Amino acid sequence: MTRHRATFIALTALMGVLRMVCFRRRKCQHAILILVPVSLLITYIYFVNDDSIAHIQHLQRQALRAAGLRFQSDVSSMSGEENARGRPKQVPGVGENEKAVDIPRGRDRFMPAPSYRDGLTDRLTHDEQHKLRIHTVKKGVEGLKQEEKPASEGYESQGGGQNPGEGGGHGPQLSGTCDSGKCNPTKDGMLNIHIVAHSHDDVGWKKTYMQYFNGKSGDFGETGYHGGECTRCILNSVIPQLLKDPRRRFIFVEMAFLSLWYQEQDKQMQEDVRKLIRERRLELIIGGWCMSDSATTYYDDVIDQHTYGFQWIERQFGECAMPRSAWHVDQFGHSREHSSLFAQFGFDGLLVGRIDVFDHERRTRTRNMETIWKTSPDNLGDKTDLFTSVLYDGYFTPGTYHGVMDARSRNTTMERFIAMATERAKGFKTNHVLIPFGGDFDFSSASVHYDVIDNLIKHINAQQNNGGKVNVLYSTPTCYINSVNREAATFETISTDFFPYGIIPNTYWTGFFTSRPGLKRHVKTASSLLQTCKMLAVFAELKDSERGVDDLKEAVAILQHHDAITGTEQQHVTNDYNLILSAGEQSCQSVVSRAYQSLLGVSSTLHFCPLLNISVCGLTESNTEFTVQVFNPLGWNVTHWVRLPVPVAVYTVLSLAAGNLQNQLVPIADSTKHIPERGSSVSVAELVFKAELPPLGYSVFYVLKASDLNLQPQIVDHADQGDITIGNQYLSLVVSGSSGLTQTLKNVAAGVTIDFAQSFLYYIGSEGGYRIPGDRRGGMGGFFGGHKRASGAYAFVPKENTPPVKLMGRDGKVKVKVVKGTNVQEIHQEFSPWVSQVVRLYDGAPYLELEWTVGPIPESDRQTKEVISRIQTNLQTKNTFYTDSNGREMITRILNVREPSPFNVTCPISGNYYPVTGRIFIKDDEKNVQLTVLTDRSQAGASLQNGQMELMVHRRTFKDDDLGVEEPLDEKGVDGKGLIIRGKHYVVLNSVERAAEDYRHLGLRVHHFPTMSFMSGVDIKGIKTKTSWLKRSLPDNVHLLTLDRIHGDPNMLLLRLENCFETKERSQTAELALHDYIEGIKSVRERSLGGNHNVTGVKRLRWKTMDGITTPDQISDAVTDVLLHPYIISLKPMEIRTFHIHIERSVAT
Repeated sequence: MTRHRATFIALTALMGVLRMVCFRRRKCQHAILILVPVSLLITYIYFVNDDSIAHIQHLQRQALRAAGLRFQSDVSSMSGEENARGRPKQVPGVGENEKAVDIPRGRDRFMPAPSYRDGLTDRLTHDEQHKLRIHTVKKGVEGLKQEEKPASEGYESQGGGQNPGEGGGHGPQLSGTCDSGKCNPTKDGMLNIHIVAHSHDDVGWKKTYMQYFNGKSGDFGETGYHGGECTRCILNSVIPQLLKDPRRRFIFVEMAFLSLWYQEQDKQMQEDVRKLIRERRLELIIGGWCMSDSATTYYDDVIDQHTYGFQWIERQFGECAMPRSAWHVDQFGHSREHSSLFAQFGFDGLLVGRIDVFDHERRTRTRNMETIWKTSPDNLGDKTDLFTSVLYDGYFTPGTYHGVMDARSRNTTMERFIAMATERAKGFKTNHVLIPFGGDFDFSSASVHYDVIDNLIKHINAQQNNGGKVNVLYSTPTCYINSVNREAATFETISTDFFPYGIIPNTYWTGFFTSRPGLKRHVKTASSLLQTCKMLAVFAELKDSERGVDDLKEAVAILQHHDAITGTEQQHVTNDYNLILSAGEQSCQSVVSRAYQSLLGVSSTLHFCPLLNISVCGLTESNTEFTVQVFNPLGWNVTHWVRLPVPVAVYTVLSLAAGNLQNQLVPIADSTKHIPERGSSVSVAELVFKAELPPLGYSVFYVLKASDLNLQPQIVDHADQGDITIGNQYLSLVVSGSSGLTQTLKNVAAGVTIDFAQSFLYYIGSEGGYRIPGDRRGGMGGFFGGHKRASGAYAFVPKENTPPVKLMGRDGKVKVKVVKGTNVQEIHQEFSPWVSQVVRLYDGAPYLELEWTVGPIPESDRQTKEVISRIQTNLQTKNTFYTDSNGREMITRILNVREPSPFNVTCPISGNYYPVTGRIFIKDDEKNVQLTVLTDRSQAGASLQNGQMELMVHRRTFKDDDLGVEEPLDEKGVDGKGLIIRGKHYVVLNSVERAAEDYRHLGLRVHHFPTMSFMSGVDIKGIKTKTSWLKRSLPDNVHLLTLDRIHGDPNMLLLRLENCFETKERSQTAELALHDYIEGIKSVRERSLGGNHNVTGVKRLRWKTMDGITTPDQISDAVTDVLLHPYIISLKPMEIRTFHIHIERSVAT
């Protein structure tokens, strides 16, 4: 027998050698799969007389693990190299019940992608449009064979069943449900281990959204990642298992997936699901369309995607199904504003998965893994405090457990599980600890998982009869939070956020703040169109517009996912995301077209020009006369500068309101002319004119080519001709004639002048190192390892002891050309063959516009480059700067300092980078000067020296950072040479007390910019003249955040208003009567932020803090939901209020 055992050990060793040889060579692992059954056969022959089948299976599992594989029937944490951002990949051909799963080992091939300049795609072909329609499951998705559904056992939950071995227990008060008896009972005087069964289902990552739903390869290109993930299969497997036992629980997060699956089911299955949700055996967590990112998302998109999910839940399952807790377990850091929105939704708590490694160590050591997060400490106060619990070691099952526990293994398994839970409980203040069971796309074989948990509960709780002090139960985040609340513990507070997220060694996940800037911008443009689309559908009183609007709602919602807008997905998934957005945009454009046809009384077809950012628009380039419709989605009058690509000629621009408008012809920058995506466009100039737009309304302009005279726009080459000055009523900028760089900036009105040296540089990325076999350091169950990392999609890892390289042209100078006119003055700068910029100052504008064009980043040296725009001033900023949180409140940042202090920042560059979703500023309090830079998409930003700011605008890496995506961030562009990105920064210089007056309104104009559309052959004199939905402009501190219809009733509107200033910016409370601004109001009822509860009906759990405060249970100061005529409302600084408004109006066709 020793000889036989030695033979088997030799086979096992051989597979281990193959694993080492096959590292990052996935194909030869199939040889391992051939050896596994051979080894099993040999083992069976040799050991059959031992009557030890369990031992045979154990040895086979050892062999698979030695080869880097695992059994699907082993409920595993996927720890070490198997978990976290590395998703296990199912390998076919191992058997139905015992599926081997391949450990991720990187990718062998990469797929080129079409280029998206600024995120705006070229016109889709008919075939692509057809694919997109197929891609939308609303039109039908090929179904998988559904698992046979067992008959319901016909029981009703009565407060949860008792576990074997349990005596009397009590369930915690479960706020937010329609029945308080929904949780399995906990026990006083014991350690209560709350097992949360879940599956983490990405709405796109290594595979596309639909590939992850149906488990197939899909229609949009193959991927080098061959996992068998299938969300449809998970739900098909989980639901029958929940129906078998009333104690079992499961949580589900992504309504994008659940809605697809639910609509495929027959009526009986739908009723079974409704029953499970009523009884909270299937609990919907968060409730949004996806688990959105925290760092790179904009606040109104976050609100919208959750609202869309809440509305679907309410239509299908009723208000009692609404979530009361959040589960942000896979985000790469956590933002304060996103969590504030959770509190305003009425959530009782938030569970997070990833925090900085040093913060995690301190919290576990001091028993502060749970905290009260003061998410709006200076504005909304205690009403937005949020209980926040950190998962101990990620969201994966901690360890490996088998469904069948024989007498020999049972005690060992129980002791190991109890020891693990007891150790974790040391980081928490109560006798409750949450243990996640599941992982990425887990529970496709749900019976195996539930057998494991059932056995743990059964055997551990049976020990209570012999004095055991451990109670294990099926639970949910909501039940866990309520149990912790019942203990009345006192918690510390935090008032900043959880950025940046750092792991060892010296690695900060700050690159994704900028990664895939084209996609980030495409999300922004789609979101702006969505606001216009919703508002025009209301304005024009359209019927049958819901589907068109919903297409873009779903698309923008999907893109909020934490592996979508972040840019941390594979390239073919990015391509699919862009196609999803483009399809949604086309649907909404049809709604906009119908609305204008109704409002203007015309039948002409509207045209849209998505490539205006690179000066391409077929209609304006080829027609001698056309109209431009410009819609303003803001509630104030707005001045917008229109730029249209046209042939060189003399033009007349007319407005109904202002008559003949002054226009200017401006030459297109040289860098623009050479962008490959411009295709056959021959325009060399842009027509620039000022559009005065009414609040929440449109203006129509008539453009006529009056003469073919070849009047070339004037551009002057200023090489060696002295300093250059451009200025208007507000600002004056000086550019050095010797270097070509900006030199000084002056606010004329305030009399403030500062040094203003703006330049472009790039960091060289680290080459990284190799993972050491068996290295289980770095957190998340040992997945990350402790090896040196390269820069990649997630991480920004600059090369050590290497300063950034300054881009200054071959002769050390920036080439400069100047354009001056009545509407705009421009300075065209060329920093290198692949970096250029146009500095603009419009007439009457209180801001400086910097339009930069970066790319293609050279690949000849295969060296990672991370490009930044840096501004150096003479301001004394005391190493302090300020960044926005999801576009709303500002957070103070101090170089190398984090809360709680002291905090070990191990990389002085990337460890001080923060997400800049909307703006970053520095200020000098002694000089009373503030310099603010606004961005047109999320970017990484920092102030690494006194008086300095920098923003990362583009990045290209040639190595993977080994954090899961298994692909370098190497966007090829349409010509394969590399992606060219164009974007804008807006610079505001003012006194400290006046700065917010400029940047608050400007920021909303940047992110909710006007939508332009075009018609040809229309007589402007014959169109209707009504242009605004509002009776008059809103107060300048009140922003109309949302105007949308409620499903099922075209006369019921969803309205959100917010005070757009912080207390320290403008402390006054805004007041207005809705009757003075909106016509036809019949009734008004106030709702919670998500629109899913009457505002006074939400009662949150109360928590005690170490500073002696007990948090309030209300989310609003309102004493009633119903407002009476004239519907007076008040808005405190940063307050958002949400209403259902019934309007008496007709509905157009």
